[in-house]
Amino acid sequence: MNNSLSLQQSLKQQLTLSPQLIQTFEVLAMSTVELQERIRSEIEQNPALEIPSEKNISIEQMNQKVNSGSIVDDYSDKSSYGSDRYSNIRESSFYDQEKSDNNQMFIESALAKGESLQDHLLEQLGCTRLTDEEKELGNLIISNLDHNGFHRNEVTSLAPPQKIKKLLKVLSIIQKFDPIGIAAKDIRESLVLQASGEGLEGEDLEIFSAMVYEHLELLKGHKFKETAKKIGTQEHKVELLYNYLKTLNPYPASGFDDRETQYIIPDLTVKNKNGHLTLQLNTGNIPELIIDEQFTHLTDKEHKSPETKEANHYIKEAIKSASLLISSVSMRNETVRKIGLILLEEQYEFFLHGPKALKPLTYRNISTRLNLHETTISRAVMGKYIDTDWGIIPIKELFSSALSSRTSESGEVSKRAVKEMVENLIRNHKGPKPLSDQKISDILQEQGIKIARRTVSKYRKELKIESSYER
Repeated sequence: MNNSLSLQQSLKQQLTLSPQLIQTFEVLAMSTVELQERIRSEIEQNPALEIPSEKNISIEQMNQKVNSGSIVDDYSDKSSYGSDRYSNIRESSFYDQEKSDNNQMFIESALAKGESLQDHLLEQLGCTRLTDEEKELGNLIISNLDHNGFHRNEVTSLAPPQKIKKLLKVLSIIQKFDPIGIAAKDIRESLVLQASGEGLEGEDLEIFSAMVYEHLELLKGHKFKETAKKIGTQEHKVELLYNYLKTLNPYPASGFDDRETQYIIPDLTVKNKNGHLTLQLNTGNIPELIIDEQFTHLTDKEHKSPETKEANHYIKEAIKSASLLISSVSMRNETVRKIGLILLEEQYEFFLHGPKALKPLTYRNISTRLNLHETTISRAVMGKYIDTDWGIIPIKELFSSALSSRTSESGEVSKRAVKEMVENLIRNHKGPKPLSDQKISDILQEQGIKIARRTVSKYRKELKIESSYER
């Protein structure tokens, strides 16, 4: 056995993604809101980028610009997002006050987070007459709450045994803070706290607590008589308290969710105007970017000092980064536009008549026609929305797998169309008993759609519709 070291040469092909290509893919996959945030970040860091005054757009101004955008008929090779490195340079000044103000306004227009639950509770805690020790315990309790207002860890684990009594005292105070029902162990305790906070007391509160903690499943099936018998009270009182229960919020802290609000800005708009469909690419929500001409003239080719070389290198890298972002945005917009044109053609009946007319369509169908890879199509529709006469929907909803159908001309019907049929059958059923999954499957089979009972059950759950027993 030869254990000596040696050098060997081998020849192989390997695909390596350049940083430029990686950024292009990243920009392609961004939603409009994410792209706005990316542009805001780039403007803060890159002095080569400039926003002209006529394109000073913020997220909050989106509603005022709802009708702005580029109609597909207006596209030409003279796009402001050209591929030439310096084609976007306009006459401006790096130190121009108007340009600086435009950039600053876009940076400051990013949506700030609303008040968090913890901030809201800490403000109330600060206005409550408590000792320093009790306020410290209150801080521990509040910091232990998740975004629903429930305890992450057992509340008694937050303090040593000798302080548990004071901890529980502070807890009872915090549980009366706005919103009522927070600082609870779970949904059930939150509902009881809300009822108590709204004035329910005595025997009524005891019955209500028993209903919530022990008989919630029976109540969901409207079995009031059985529930009343188990609790030892009257049926009409159980029904009355159950109707009151439905008015309470199981997640009282939902309005103070710490997670950033996800705003939807559609990238495409398709509207039916007098029987004629129009497609619009909504570029009005993304500020136009150009390279500041004066910044490119800051390079000093005469001096050869290390400081000058370093400055020249920084300027070149900034311009290169700005040009790459501009071209990436251009590619993103053009790809989304091309996909929109094919969707308009393939799903023409959907845009006219709604979800029931949705045709089966896959990423492969689009990628073949555009001569792009399926993953590129997937990135291009990821997190993006289209505004239609049937509502604002994710673009990916227009892609649907197929089920066989005897009544369709193509012999296939889309999954979404079948889900729409399932929902309509359940919502519009007038019989004494709710339709079971098997019965829905039988009805659809009679209509020529081949679908199994388990598939109906799957679609019903995706539609967040309860089973026939719970209905």
